[in-house]
Amino acid sequence: MDPVTHLASGALVAMSLPGTRRSRWFMPFALICAVLPDADVFFGSTPLAYLTLHRGITHSFAGGAVMALLMALLFLPLLRRAPSGPPADESPRGGVHTWGYARYALTAYALILLHIFLDCITTYGTQVFLPFSDYRAALPAVFIIDPVMTLVMLACIVAAMGRTHRRAFAALGLAWTLLWPGASLAVQRHVQSGLVAKLAAQPVPPVSVAVIPEALAPFNWKVVVDDGRRYGMARYQLLNPDAPLAFELFDKPDPVLYRRLSEAEELFRVYGRFAMFMTQETRQENGAPVVTYRDLRFASTVPFMRMLRGEGVPFQLWARLSADGRLEGFRFVQGRSAGGSDGGDGGGWVPATR
Repeated sequence: MDPVTHLASGALVAMSLPGTRRSRWFMPFALICAVLPDADVFFGSTPLAYLTLHRGITHSFAGGAVMALLMALLFLPLLRRAPSGPPADESPRGGVHTWGYARYALTAYALILLHIFLDCITTYGTQVFLPFSDYRAALPAVFIIDPVMTLVMLACIVAAMGRTHRRAFAALGLAWTLLWPGASLAVQRHVQSGLVAKLAAQPVPPVSVAVIPEALAPFNWKVVVDDGRRYGMARYQLLNPDAPLAFELFDKPDPVLYRRLSEAEELFRVYGRFAMFMTQETRQENGAPVVTYRDLRFASTVPFMRMLRGEGVPFQLWARLSADGRLEGFRFVQGRSAGGSDGGDGGGWVPATR
C-alpha cells in the first residue's frame, strides 16, 4: 500500500489504545513503526537488489520481530517520559508511560504486522517467510492505491481528534482496514467464479483465468486469461457486468530464450520468479534485436490510468541480443517509461557479464 495508508494505520493504532496521550512520543513511535518495513527501498540500489530486497526481510514475520525489539529499545526512554500533567479527559493514574519493554515491543510488532497485512492484500507479493523461504504471499483484494480505503481511515482519524468517542472512532478505522479488503475480496471471488464459468463455455476455453484489482477496485478489475501460448487482458466493470470483454493479446516468453538469458545474467532468473504474467515483445533497435519483458500485473486496463502512464508499464526488463542470440546488454525500467534505450529510470544498457 501507499505511505499515506500505512501512516494512517499507525495513527489509528495510537488513538485506539488507552492512555496513549500521556506520552507525547507514542504517536511518533506508532507512525515510525507503521512505515518502518518500507525502509528497504533505501537498500535496493541496483535492479537485482531492488527485486530481491523490496518487500523482503523487513516485510517478513522474523524480520519484523527483530525491528520491533529494536524500536521498543530505542523509544523506551522517551515513551516513559510523560508530560507534567495528564490531559483533562485522561485518568491521572496508569497511562502508556508505565508500560514495560515487552508491551512496547508487542505494540511495535503489531504495527509492523499491520503493515505487512496491508501489503499482502495487493498483487505485488510480500516475502513474509524470509529468511526461510522467498515465497511471495499475495491476496489480491485492493489496488496498490485505494482512495476509498484510505479516505475512510483518514476520516476516522479526524473524528477521533475530538474529545468524545476518540477510541471508538479509531477502532472503527482499524476495523475498516479489515472490512474493506474482505468485502473487496468477496467481490473478486464472485467475479472470478462467474468469469470462469462464462469463459469455460467458449469453443476454446482458457487454461486459467485471473481477476486482479485495478484502479478504483472493486468497481474495476483486470482479467488475465492464459490460452497456453498467449495472455489476454481485459477490463471488467462491476457496474456493467454484461459488457463484452475486449481482450488485448500478448505473447508469452520463449522458454528457450529466457532460459539462456537467465543463465547469462542473474537478474533474468530473479525477474522470472518475480513476474506473474510475463510477456515478451521483440523489435529491432539500431540493427540489434531488443526483447522487452513485462508483467501484466502492472499494466492497466483503465483509460485514465493509461493516460497518466502513457504507454509505459512499470517493472520492465529489456535484453539486447547479438546476431547469434547472445545477451549483450540489459536494462531494468522500474518506472513507467516504455520507449527507447534512452528513456526511463533504468539508465543505459548494462553490459552482460558472461
